[in-house]
Amino acid sequence: MTIEEKMAKCSEFFCKLAEELRDSYEVLESCNADFSKYLVPNGTSDQVTYESKPDKSFRISDHWNWYANVKKCPNPNYIQCLSVDLPWARKRMEEGRPSKPITGVQIALIGDDGKYHVVYGECYNRKTKEWSWVENNPKEVAEMVLV
Repeated sequence: MTIEEKMAKCSEFFCKLAEELRDSYEVLESCNADFSKYLVPNGTSDQVTYESKPDKSFRISDHWNWYANVKKCPNPNYIQCLSVDLPWARKRMEEGRPSKPITGVQIALIGDDGKYHVVYGECYNRKTKEWSWVENNPKEVAEMVLV
């Protein structure tokens, strides 16, 4: 599957998930005008920052797990959009400078641990070093956060 096909499949799932959650969630476009979007509980959009994401929120993106420039995020140890289902973050090329993000097309949910967990899309097994594709039903994923 090409990256364009992966992005199209994830976009379709994200739209269906947003429709399922339309009464209690809102979609936020990325501040960088890229492929990324957030689906957050109503009233929590101000929690989407370089240092936090709202509980039970979703993110669709093609890039994850990087260190931001310390001018944007003063905590040099905070990994941006940390997905536990993708390779580890790369090291910074220079102190205070950003690292290169990990490429992976997925929709992930912030868990109780404050990290993203894939609900649809690409998934990397860090033990076997193998890639897979996670399928799910948007209605069932929506039900996970509505309980």
